[in-house]
Amino acid sequence: MKAVLFAGGWEGHDPSAFAHWCRDLLEAEGAEVTIHDTLAPLADPDGMRDTDLIVPIWSSARSAHRPEFGNMTKDEEDGMLDLIAGGCGIGGWHGHMGDAFRDRPTYHFLIGGQFVAHPPGWPDNPVPTDDYIDHDVTVTAPDHPIMKGIDSFSLHSEQYYMLVDPSNEVLATTTFSGEHIPWIEGSVIPVVWTRRWDKGRVFYCSVGHALDDLKVPQITEIVRRGLIWAARKEP
Repeated sequence: MKAVLFAGGWEGHDPSAFAHWCRDLLEAEGAEVTIHDTLAPLADPDGMRDTDLIVPIWSSARSAHRPEFGNMTKDEEDGMLDLIAGGCGIGGWHGHMGDAFRDRPTYHFLIGGQFVAHPPGWPDNPVPTDDYIDHDVTVTAPDHPIMKGIDSFSLHSEQYYMLVDPSNEVLATTTFSGEHIPWIEGSVIPVVWTRRWDKGRVFYCSVGHALDDLKVPQITEIVRRGLIWAARKEP
């Protein structure tokens, strides 16, 4: 398996540390891993035809307003869409995948969702808050190969509220208590899902604000299996 990791954007989220963690995870599975700190290779998809898996690790949550976070150009977006449609897989976690490139809606069509809030914090909330809260992750597809043998579990981390595509295959969810935003009480939001983009497979997990989140045993295993599942499969 040949995996390409795109790690960049806002350095405050330390994308290179996440990329090294992901590299080690994939290399342990025998993958050949390349890390880029630029999106430029995507603009030449023919040069990436042998790629089996793309992992975006890009902190550009405010890219529409803060170009220094690293926008994706249309040529780069078109190149990514072309690669995934041709059978290359894409997988990732949290805001590095689910809140990147807000100014590229087709990218979010590809991945199947968009982050909008993590109560009690709000995007751009000027008041400092502790965004880590206790919440449950409920496994909803226990027979899926990504989730097999993994029971529902609890986390102390950001609880992502997301807008999601109804065509996703949802593997795990979380339910919002309404303690911080009363009108979303009882809302059930996907945490882990898969989907297809033409011939390509897509995997996403909303957990992963900090490296310690990814090191939670259940999350490590979900991400490991999810990236392997998404990688290109021979016809």
